[in-house]
Amino acid sequence: MPGSGPRPRIPEMLFQVFGQSLHPDWLAVRAHQRIIQDGWDADVRINANGHAIHWRYERLRVTEVLGPAQLGLPDGGNLFRSPLRQARTTSLQLGDGVEYHTSFEVERCDVQVFDHLCTEATLDARREGLFTSFASANRLETPAISLVRFESRSQGLSIHTFHSFPTERAILRTHSLFEARLALPAR
Repeated sequence: MPGSGPRPRIPEMLFQVFGQSLHPDWLAVRAHQRIIQDGWDADVRINANGHAIHWRYERLRVTEVLGPAQLGLPDGGNLFRSPLRQARTTSLQLGDGVEYHTSFEVERCDVQVFDHLCTEATLDARREGLFTSFASANRLETPAISLVRFESRSQGLSIHTFHSFPTERAILRTHSLFEARLALPAR
């Protein structure tokens, strides 16, 4: 099962976007929240190695997945795929007035900064969003954590994620915006 061992290293991870639904069984879900708005809905998940966001607007489906490259997700329906080697920004026009925007970056830190950022993220998790802490092989090591914060709007969903990689002392941050230009009611 994915996620039964330690979190993969950053070079083994991929950020992918699909123009279709993906079955959650592929993702070893650790935390989940469904968001329902007029006109769209979303499933936000933290999985064993990253996250998955599935956003639906009318007949359109968009799924963002952060996970290991060897996860074995289908090639069909893949709209964007990128390793996490460098900071990246992309935008996709998905038709029917739907747009998707994302950016991600990896920050490598010294031990004290890494521990401080993880402590802050853990405290933030108590206020909002989805949070998971992963067991560490060393009880003195800061555990890997994942935090997903989201803001739902009438026209879409804004997602901010924070994933820590203790063995590399690295933080991966992503920001994604799923947006539909909904028709305004006639006056």
